[in-house]
Amino acid sequence: MLTQDDLAAGVAQGIITDAQASALSALAAERETARIAELGHEERFRFMRGFNDFFFASGVVLFGVGATYFAGTAVTRNLFAAAIVWALAELLVARLRLVLPGILLVLFFVYFVFMAVPVDLTGAAGARTPPNIGLFLGGRPWATSSLDGAAKGLVAAAAALVFYARFRLPFALLPAAGGLVIAVMMAAQLVGADTQHLAQTAILLACGLAVFAAAMAFDISDRERTTRRADCAFWLHLLAAPLIVHSLIALATDNAFKTMTDQVAVTIVGIVLALTIVAVAIDRRALLVSMLTYLGVVIAYALKAASVDQAAIFAATLLVLGGMVLTLGVGWLPLRRVLLRLVSPRFAAHLPPVVPAA
Repeated sequence: MLTQDDLAAGVAQGIITDAQASALSALAAERETARIAELGHEERFRFMRGFNDFFFASGVVLFGVGATYFAGTAVTRNLFAAAIVWALAELLVARLRLVLPGILLVLFFVYFVFMAVPVDLTGAAGARTPPNIGLFLGGRPWATSSLDGAAKGLVAAAAALVFYARFRLPFALLPAAGGLVIAVMMAAQLVGADTQHLAQTAILLACGLAVFAAAMAFDISDRERTTRRADCAFWLHLLAAPLIVHSLIALATDNAFKTMTDQVAVTIVGIVLALTIVAVAIDRRALLVSMLTYLGVVIAYALKAASVDQAAIFAATLLVLGGMVLTLGVGWLPLRRVLLRLVSPRFAAHLPPVVPAA
């Protein structure tokens, strides 16, 4: 493909004129925009350039897992491990521009920084103790109080943001946003919001919507998804989707897997339809993936009326769910064309473009 440097060299050598070079640049830009609009629905993101990425990623995993054992819960050893990970990132991310190893390195870096923060950082006496969220450090809870948990979440988010600022790795925004969500949820416990199901769910939903808004800000700034901003949006959508879906389902029922009723099933289907429209409009599939489990539960609940055995219900659920996903995938572009015609042109101008039907 000809680049701007090639065109400039052609002008300098008298092969083409300035006007011809400008016309070629404009034509190339127009064709590239059309091509991107046609392929944009594939929601591409950079992950691996070749097997070399996987080879280095394997080394990062082996090294990181070993380092976690020797670092333990000691502050100094975890900081030392974080420094080594940073040095590896300077080589693999900043110099070699490897994406998959970079994703693993930012995870290890944030982990070691998180572990380096003492569990009793604030020394908040009498503060609420965070609930068990499955993360224990050497037999101790990950934080001795909700204030300590909020502080550790903020430190983890700051570590991820520093990593992003240095290496511009889009994935780093996901742990950064995740750390902020942890900090907000821990801070909510300081006022006892965790004791109220509705309040806790509302806060989690607000966090999901905030991450979603950040993702949309990146998407709107790069409608054609040709820059790093599209990758940033992808990872933020990947975090926002389960937060939003889980929160909305939690508002409908305390436990969709145990207390399914006709009313709850209808509500879940309504949520799925509404979020499907949003997903198609913004041309992002993370919301749909996050809803599959809940939609599968509704399908299984509906199939129970057929009085068949559990194995048949499970298989039929997979069959129906898979068919729905495949149908939606095939009809994605036609649905986007119809939907964008129904919304106002001013609103559609902020959404990813879609090529007209041939």
